[in-house]
Amino acid sequence: MKTLALLAGLGATFVLAVVFWPSTRSGPEPIAYGSDACAHCRMHITRPGFGGEIRDRDGTLTKYDDVGCLLQAMLAKRHEIPESWVEDHDSGRLVPLLTAHLVRTERSATPMGSGIVAFQDDAAARAFARSAGADLVRLEDLVREPARLAHEDAR
Repeated sequence: MKTLALLAGLGATFVLAVVFWPSTRSGPEPIAYGSDACAHCRMHITRPGFGGEIRDRDGTLTKYDDVGCLLQAMLAKRHEIPESWVEDHDSGRLVPLLTAHLVRTERSATPMGSGIVAFQDDAAARAFARSAGADLVRLEDLVREPARLAHEDAR
């Protein structure tokens, strides 16, 4: 009888563990401006349209106040980043980094001075670049040449 009760207890524990085990999360989460902090520079995220998020393989989400902080964090991790998003500068919505159109503008235009602004729409990125006297830049170039990310080639 004790064995049967023990097995029933273990079975119930197993079922509860499976049902309530935290699942690996995916996708972006809304940024809480003024309370969320950048995982790279530790500054509070206060300006919509400049930040981003990374979700690691284990489901851990980190938030960034500047696209440059996000990219530097990615380079420092040196492993696959399954999910990453940047804020569309126009709408503030998070869009996948790999489909975003990036513009390099003046350093002072972004929270941490990277000068990198993201757009969901290519035409919006081009229009912003024209009006700001800025340049379109490819993600591949920023990742291949970290000096460009650090803005050492600033005009």
